[in-house]
Amino acid sequence: MICLQFLIFDDNNNFDSIVYGQTSVIDPASLMDESANSSFNAEGTINTILFLQDASSNNTQPIVKDINTNLSSKYLLGGKWRVDVLNNNVTYFKSNFTMIEADGSDIHFHTIVYKPISNQPVDQGPQDRLGILLKNNSNNTQVFNCNVDIYTNGVLEWKDVPITVSLINEKVIVMDIKDKKTLEHFLKNPIYGLINSIDLIHE
Repeated sequence: MICLQFLIFDDNNNFDSIVYGQTSVIDPASLMDESANSSFNAEGTINTILFLQDASSNNTQPIVKDINTNLSSKYLLGGKWRVDVLNNNVTYFKSNFTMIEADGSDIHFHTIVYKPISNQPVDQGPQDRLGILLKNNSNNTQVFNCNVDIYTNGVLEWKDVPITVSLINEKVIVMDIKDKKTLEHFLKNPIYGLINSIDLIHE
């Protein structure tokens, strides 16, 4: 069994989460192009609890602008995801999951859809190119940046949201969503899950 970790970062992270998996800190400066092309398909499930820390432990209260998010509640996330990579190029990335309060109320559904970019500036460095798999030499991590559209209950709610997805040591995936673009709907918390399968593509 392999673990999946989705991270949602923000400048002032005043939230916490209970998860099943591993965590890792990625140093963007250590990223470089892969020397060998990688091709694979991977899929799995999402399993996460999001909640706000004890307010007494924080001097400032984060401002969540999304009226659909209740700061006093715990949220359960469950669903599925899939990613396809061909010769270091991400060709497909999608996740469908349910978000619901721990008491069973406020249930809604999200879909995250990867948006490939066909034309990118030729002078962009590897770390700035979208949809290209990179390698971190320090911890055997593969990383790609991309933009996604996020749907709520089948309706497009947030467009062109930047995300960084990291595959750590062939065991963990981290998805770093720029949560300000989503009005902090996910409480600036990690989203975790499990990788159920990884299928290598041999050309």
